[in-house]
Amino acid sequence: MDKGTALTLLGLNDSVEQEDIMERLDAETFAVRDHFMRQPVIPTLFRSRVNRLVELSDVGRVLGVKPLGAAVDLPALLPSGENFVLLVRNHVENIRRLRTAMAATLDPDMLVQFGNSMCNLQVRYMEQFLVLSLDVAGEEIHEGRVPAREEADWQKLLGAIDSNETWAEALIARERARMAQILEREIS
Repeated sequence: MDKGTALTLLGLNDSVEQEDIMERLDAETFAVRDHFMRQPVIPTLFRSRVNRLVELSDVGRVLGVKPLGAAVDLPALLPSGENFVLLVRNHVENIRRLRTAMAATLDPDMLVQFGNSMCNLQVRYMEQFLVLSLDVAGEEIHEGRVPAREEADWQKLLGAIDSNETWAEALIARERARMAQILEREIS
């Protein structure tokens, strides 16, 4: 990548000041990090954001821009858990830990690691969720598509695990359908 390409990827021209380049690069990186921190983890979408961070890292190197924030280590993560309740609780805690740690940096290379970790963690979680939720879902099957962004609230999900009410089975069935759709796209 040359300087002209790097500037074009930031939407800037050749006559721009170094300070403006730094601000633009930081703003672009911040936007991706903000997405990671606020949106449900949808692996395909997060991977496209990881690719954008790789591009921004290359841009920074070509333009000689140092990233904001110190290097941040990935946090220690909890095991997935051997039952459905532990699976959900530990997954929520792991995502929280990753998001808290990533808030300390705007280094695209570091954020690539966090984004990849979140994607891999989410895929494993969904696979295990589909297995461990079979008994809890009962006979309920959700018909129709569920938008990937409409992730079930984890507190309601935990409440549904121990409930024998109709709404609980419907909530778990809907989340199972959403996850199955996402995983189907992952395999394709």
